[in-house]
Amino acid sequence: MSNFPDGSLSVSFAPSVVSAIQDRTLQRVFRDALFPRMLFRMEAIPELWPANLGANQTFTRSGLIRPTTRPLAANTDPSPLSYNFEQWEATAQQWGSTIDTHMPTSYVSLASLYLRNMHQLGMHAGQSLNRIVRDKVYNAYTAGNTVTTNAATSTSLPVANLNGFTQNFVNGRLADVSTSNPLPITITGVANTVVGFTVGASGDRIHAGTLTLGTSTTWALRDVVLAGNKSAIVYSGGVAGIDNITSSSQLRLADIRQSVAQMRFNNVPPQEDGTYHVHLDPVTESQIFGDNEFQRLNQSIPDYIHYRRMAVASLLGCTFYRNSEVPTTATVDDNPSTGFTTGFELTNASSVKIHRTIMTGAGAVEEKYLDESRYISDAGIQGKIGEFAVTNGGVQVMTERIRLILRAPQDRLQQLTSSSWSFSGDWPVPSDALAPSSPATFKRATVIVTGE
Repeated sequence: MSNFPDGSLSVSFAPSVVSAIQDRTLQRVFRDALFPRMLFRMEAIPELWPANLGANQTFTRSGLIRPTTRPLAANTDPSPLSYNFEQWEATAQQWGSTIDTHMPTSYVSLASLYLRNMHQLGMHAGQSLNRIVRDKVYNAYTAGNTVTTNAATSTSLPVANLNGFTQNFVNGRLADVSTSNPLPITITGVANTVVGFTVGASGDRIHAGTLTLGTSTTWALRDVVLAGNKSAIVYSGGVAGIDNITSSSQLRLADIRQSVAQMRFNNVPPQEDGTYHVHLDPVTESQIFGDNEFQRLNQSIPDYIHYRRMAVASLLGCTFYRNSEVPTTATVDDNPSTGFTTGFELTNASSVKIHRTIMTGAGAVEEKYLDESRYISDAGIQGKIGEFAVTNGGVQVMTERIRLILRAPQDRLQQLTSSSWSFSGDWPVPSDALAPSSPATFKRATVIVTGE
């Protein structure tokens, strides 16, 4: 503390809260910042998971029996049939964060800084879990599609992303690629195999790395590399890969129709409302309005909802969701300490910004959550535990099954309180490798790539 000239006392506050202190105003209120709607987590089917933290559980999906169209031979018993199984896994992990509140600061601030901190923490929890779900879904449904990062002749192939190239199915389970478990690939249409890999950073299997090929081959810079079990991607205009996307490669109804056809060909069931869900950002949504097919469709109804609200709404068996959290350069965090969890490129070789619209069907992602009330021991707690109820801009922030922990002050003067959020579980993306419609490991969503 120090004395002002008039003899009053000055208290030192953290720079981050100085602006919250009353200064030439008597209006004690905070205004909410602009905040996106949380839409990706709503796609996950929630299920209570009776597991412990760190547990890894395997889920099994059975394949189909191959149809028999020939008649039985006379006086011959039919031969016994069989079918295969595939397995996918979920790992019980915990996510969370915390914020401290200095109660003397809260007392003299514009409004209760303690309540505001809890409000901010709730929005942080909702947005964090929403992006976790988003990245898991996008990584699965962009897997097995990448490009080379140099030109050479070798068995060591450097690629922009390892996502989808490090594992292959063996005996119904995903296992690391090896000489005994090779992954078929093509490099600009030339067949080869992946028998090993080297990560670019420790534990990082989705970003840049090096693939070990079964046979030495020659490639050029930015050659397209595709896994045999790659996820289906629709490139606007039917181009061959990400580097052929230009600023004129904009979202069209033809791309939507192609994606719907792909989903139906794979026998993907629609969502509970009877439609496929299309998540697109505001830029790609605006591009649809420039499509000749869309304009002709609405030529005689200019006051319909599409133009009245500039919303695509429902069309072609799909429900369109304007989602500003679709991954772009503005919404993907490249900081390894807080993000860096997307295994695909956000710009191409020509520095064109890439937009990825995603169409999902039923069961594209699941939410396995643990009952965190079991974590409380007989020793009790110091504080309170509850749930969030956060509204921002009139929109409820999705915070279901997220635990709010309010810890009582632990310092000697009882002035510093802590507010935390916690979620335990996982968001597995189930595979459908045994479905005979296509070789893709993941089939319940389709990504559409466009430019800006």
